[in-house]
Amino acid sequence: MLTCEIHVAQKNKPGENVCGDTVKFKRSQEKTVVSVSDGLGSGIKASILSTLTASIATRMVFDGIPISEVFRSVISTLPTCKVRGISYATLATCYVNHVSKECIIYEYDTPQVLVYRDGKFLELPKTLDLVEGRKIFETRFEVREEDVIFMMTDGIVQAGMGTKRFPFGFGEENVKKELTNLLINRVDLPSIVNHLVRLATLLDHGTKGDDATFCAIKVRKQRFLTVMVGPPERKEHDKIVVEKLFSSPGKRVICGGTTSQIVERITGKKVEIDFSSISEISPPIGYMEGVDLVTEGIITLTQVFRYFEGQATELGIGAQKLVDMLEEADVVHFLVGRAINPAHQNPLFAHDISLKFRLIRDIEKILQERGKIVIVEYF
Repeated sequence: MLTCEIHVAQKNKPGENVCGDTVKFKRSQEKTVVSVSDGLGSGIKASILSTLTASIATRMVFDGIPISEVFRSVISTLPTCKVRGISYATLATCYVNHVSKECIIYEYDTPQVLVYRDGKFLELPKTLDLVEGRKIFETRFEVREEDVIFMMTDGIVQAGMGTKRFPFGFGEENVKKELTNLLINRVDLPSIVNHLVRLATLLDHGTKGDDATFCAIKVRKQRFLTVMVGPPERKEHDKIVVEKLFSSPGKRVICGGTTSQIVERITGKKVEIDFSSISEISPPIGYMEGVDLVTEGIITLTQVFRYFEGQATELGIGAQKLVDMLEEADVVHFLVGRAINPAHQNPLFAHDISLKFRLIRDIEKILQERGKIVIVEYF
């Protein structure tokens, strides 16, 4: 199944503390919706306007509401400026169905959304729809693996406007040329989005400038990670959980000494300990056929949580490898055993809640905030 990898870079208009542009996205295993909006003006007011627009559009398109109703909601919430006769916010929304591979792009008063495939930008037909007198352009096509969709605000294409070199702004064609050169030379997408925003900043030097946002959406296969943590509450469930681990797609991790012993017993496979990985801050890691990493439990999970929270930068080898896998994965599946180890009880947690459960919940929340799809099953 496909998924969408999203990268965003922004800059504020000179003298403003917040960006008047907003990017919102919502993702599940089946679909992704990304919206980019540019609020009228700059600063707090523009930020509020664009946030409302992008949030409304993303949620409604994700929920399958017809685009006409989506824009009626947006338009009724953000009417046209009576003085300048222009919209309070622009909007570009991209919907990708990971299963059917259908992609729908909606554009309202915004720079053209660009689709890059096989070394060139696609020329895709658009249909025009009038909603409350506003022109909404719609593009439909079937995405392929490795397609890249670029969305941006005026601050990119109009960068440098009024200068001798670019009196009318940098322009769409120059954006395409810049992107083509970077993509052909295999520059990674995080670097590309940051480069375009830095370029806009340089071009705006000596001008009033504007907020600028650049967003890249890469279509690729989903990356899965399954983590088995702790023994099941009932011994008869051991085999069920182990079979679920080994039938899971993608990478697999076992956390906990007792947990690895259960897997050894069920599968007949042995954990090979890497004694060179022992350090002062963590036990050694291990490997097993069919499993990408075997680690100790509570110490490793605690280090992972503290790293994600910014409380610690030094990690044991097991925690570092697990962090790398979690950051790489799109879908993280935790198989959590309910058996409670008395040695892992924290007196600060009431109702006999295990430290293990608390760590899993906290890591789950952090991963979800980072756009990961997290599934937690208890046994």
